[in-house]
Amino acid sequence: MKSKNILIVENKEQERKLFEYLIGQLHPYASFDAGQDALTYIAQEPVHLVLLSLQLTDLEPIHFLQSTKKLLGKSCLVVALTSYLNEANAPFFLSQGFDEVLSKPIRPKEFILKIQSLLEKQEKEEINNSTVTEDLPILNTEVYHQLLRLSNQEVIDQVYADFVQECISLYQLLDPNSKDLPSEEILHTIHTIKGNSGTLGAEKVYAAAKCSESLGRQQKSIEFAESLHYLKAALVEFQELLRNKPNL
Repeated sequence: MKSKNILIVENKEQERKLFEYLIGQLHPYASFDAGQDALTYIAQEPVHLVLLSLQLTDLEPIHFLQSTKKLLGKSCLVVALTSYLNEANAPFFLSQGFDEVLSKPIRPKEFILKIQSLLEKQEKEEINNSTVTEDLPILNTEVYHQLLRLSNQEVIDQVYADFVQECISLYQLLDPNSKDLPSEEILHTIHTIKGNSGTLGAEKVYAAAKCSESLGRQQKSIEFAESLHYLKAALVEFQELLRNKPNL
């Protein structure tokens, strides 16, 4: 498993130092005693898992959770840490969107095993999501025929041809060999491809563009660069479909 960036948000110094010691043996981490400072960090750095004390004093933990999920989505796990865990409140915290709830004081060995298990599960899901495009149709023919009902064959075929040309022009702005973080302009370009492909039912292109945009916004530069190759392949495949089967 690749090294993950962990964020520790714990206002009790002794407990925070214990988390730092345990996590630091396996993963890089950042640590804060205040929720607002941690949110500022999340807005600037990629984070894979947050350890969040429910006893924060400066920020409501649910608000922190919602802000984190809004910024990073499912790519970031948020684990609640509480000294008052029982059978009644654990389901409530999970229903609010926390990925796990752990009781304090922790047992170090069990704690590490649980965190590693969560990260491994997350990594497997990311791999599965990256290969989903292989099982998707190149073109959703239902969408294609719905568009035909709105106009004639010639017009719709031209719409698709224009879309392909637009995608190729946009893709030329991207550099799959670059390891730099994508700019906002590049992310907007991919977002445009995603939106148009979704409208036209180009499902493989849509899935590949969605994956690239997500990795870019998570600032995963290496994975993002790799995803651009899948995006290009999906675009070429879609172009070939239109060229060889003009009348679907």
